[in-house]
Amino acid sequence: MSVLNFPRIYLGGHMFWSPPTANNNDMFPLYDASKMRLNWRFLEYYGINPANASSKLMPWVIAPQVLLEAPTYVTQVPGNVSQNPSVMIPGEWNLFGDNACGTVNYTPADPTIPATASIITGGELPGGGYVSQDPLINQTYNLLGNPFGSDAPTPARFVDVSPWQNTFTALYFDRLVLGDAQCGLTLKREHRMLDRFLNFNWATLGGLIYVTTTWQTCFPKENLSWALGNSQLLQNLQQQMEQQKAKGLMFRFSTYLTCYDMNGIFNDQPPIITHTVDSKILANVQAMYQKGLDNVGSIFFNPAYSRTAGTLGLWFDDEFPTAPAGRRLVPADPVQLQKDGVNFKSMTLGVISAQVHDDTLSLDLLNGFPSYSLDPKAKIPVAAKFDAGSYQLGIRQGEQFTPLAGFGYDDYQQAAFDKRSGILDLPLSAEAQKQLQSGALELQQQGATPVQAATQQMWTAEVVESASFIDVGDSKTLQIMVQYDGLPAPAGTVLTVAEYNNAYMMCTTDYYLAFSNPADFTLFLEDPDNPANNTPNLPQFVGTPSLTRQLSEGTGRRLTAVHPAGPTTDMKAVSYQQYLPTPGSVALSPSLAFANPVQGQGTLKDEPKGNVQFSTTQITTDANGVALLTVKAVAPGFPTLRFFVHEDKQPPQIPFSFKLMQTYTDFLAPLRVLPQEPEIQQAFVDAWNQVYKQQNAGQLIWESFIYPFILQPFFYMYPIMNKYMPLNSLARIEGAVDQLIVLISKEYQEESTLAMPITRDMPQSRRAVLELWAQALVKRNYPPIPLSMSDFPQG
Repeated sequence: MSVLNFPRIYLGGHMFWSPPTANNNDMFPLYDASKMRLNWRFLEYYGINPANASSKLMPWVIAPQVLLEAPTYVTQVPGNVSQNPSVMIPGEWNLFGDNACGTVNYTPADPTIPATASIITGGELPGGGYVSQDPLINQTYNLLGNPFGSDAPTPARFVDVSPWQNTFTALYFDRLVLGDAQCGLTLKREHRMLDRFLNFNWATLGGLIYVTTTWQTCFPKENLSWALGNSQLLQNLQQQMEQQKAKGLMFRFSTYLTCYDMNGIFNDQPPIITHTVDSKILANVQAMYQKGLDNVGSIFFNPAYSRTAGTLGLWFDDEFPTAPAGRRLVPADPVQLQKDGVNFKSMTLGVISAQVHDDTLSLDLLNGFPSYSLDPKAKIPVAAKFDAGSYQLGIRQGEQFTPLAGFGYDDYQQAAFDKRSGILDLPLSAEAQKQLQSGALELQQQGATPVQAATQQMWTAEVVESASFIDVGDSKTLQIMVQYDGLPAPAGTVLTVAEYNNAYMMCTTDYYLAFSNPADFTLFLEDPDNPANNTPNLPQFVGTPSLTRQLSEGTGRRLTAVHPAGPTTDMKAVSYQQYLPTPGSVALSPSLAFANPVQGQGTLKDEPKGNVQFSTTQITTDANGVALLTVKAVAPGFPTLRFFVHEDKQPPQIPFSFKLMQTYTDFLAPLRVLPQEPEIQQAFVDAWNQVYKQQNAGQLIWESFIYPFILQPFFYMYPIMNKYMPLNSLARIEGAVDQLIVLISKEYQEESTLAMPITRDMPQSRRAVLELWAQALVKRNYPPIPLSMSDFPQG
């Protein structure tokens, strides 16, 4: 089923990504995202505090900083020192980003630069057979945001659920539009997207440009608006959706070959180079940022750009709406990659989905084989696939492997990938179809000694409501869709659920089990002479397998290589409790409380203070393979839920820690818990009641409370707002107060691409203060009457 079924519509082109990079800085803990405040303890090291921030903070944010001159707790974090010295601007590569994303259609003024188009590239007939001629083909497609006050299109938005994680990004949009009003299709959003199978192992091929991720969303029938025109592709899709009794349509795409500093090539923004340590070039970046801060007319964007390929197909019952369902192959042993006939590196493959329909076995290779830039000097990177050899796909029964279908480099090289958006259709004999049901799928690289390149992940579990935002004190019930061998799990299948967290406010790091007691353990091993050698420690409970230590070169968007860690003889052990008091730490205490908790206890190997008390819960699937999990938010943070299936009805071993590099094949659900601050509501009431009789009460409550306690961090972290609604200007906000009330609403936070702040980190308590301020004071011209807690909406 899914997009692997016939018929299909193929799409391809480029996407842009424009995040505000000061707030998700990889290397400096500038923003305390758990508390939604600037990290003043960190900034104090540089002489910046709330009293002088208006004159000192942004100059520091846009100035080159030497990483090795940062506080020790910053350089201690494993992976944070990748070169010596490392110089970077804390505002990074896109200071004025607005979280916008979408497809690219652009023709440069420079005739030497090729035009970029994101278009429908082809399709597939209901019985198979490629379609290259149709009125829909070569028309554009777009992901668009919510309208506001007009029909003018707005961009989709993407939000990192956690500023210090790169593995969980949510994509918010209003609609997907193919073609135009005469020949096209508009698909209204039902489910936002979350990146899947983001494989940081491929970054070790040489950087983020090699990393690929998959996105998916589905649209119910009632959310579709057809303009069939004379398009047989659209007619086939509409007819087959009805004939095959599909729920609606599925859109799945990948983004890959991501590149930076492409202004003037993919857009008309001023050219800039930010990825450098050259002092003259960085001084130019600083000057350009300063101009944008001084004058909104000089604000500019510097998005990242990715190649993209996708497919629109049918969506059926029992299929995950936001992740590929069905049979899934995950990487096993590494295979040799070749580039231009020369061995390059050994690397594991990516995640591959498989589906049999009629006499065809279809493989989704969107994330299967890594790509590289054919010519690193080209203005627009041209993609090519590494040659990873030839393969047999078959079934494994014990020690016996039975091949059923084969393919080679010609079948997955770039031209084939582009033609069918990464889908490979292989013919199957009737006998092969029968055999496929008798064992687990396996992919072997052919050669003198075959390599087990990928094996079937028999169980999968995906959470429909991943990336949800919850306020402390609120509860949320999540739906977990569980499958076995590509079909809904049997009723009564049991899963254990555990909460994990990250220990640092910077970098992209490994995961640790949330625990409730003051346990201690070695968090990392430090090389006092060279912090570039610092390595994470990943302790495990007695009786569970240990993990090998690894040394990374770079971190986050700068990750380029991972090696086995060297000897630890001269290394200094730094414990969790030692690091916890620093301004760079994140507590590993629980952010969630499970309904029906199961209390657990374990002892960490070789850790004298490693007695850990933690909580899990067990959930059970219904007849549709769906389990429900209810959690209550108890503390602000960025918990990641991990799901463990009870295979053969045996309870699983719960690891205390696991590696970042394995997250792309795990069953994880990120959540964000926002703080609840009832004291801030009382403090606002008290502050107003002290000044309400004064002539300038409006200005006084702004200066003493609204700006410093609520809007200030957003003013500094999102300078793009200066262009539309400067968050430090009372007059501008008063003039747009009705708009403000709408954009900060809880309803907009949940789904809208226009929500303020776009990163959705507005606790309900601060929202309540803003709403009361706007409604009871600003809109009524600051009446000289006192407020009370009863003026806040109750319930």
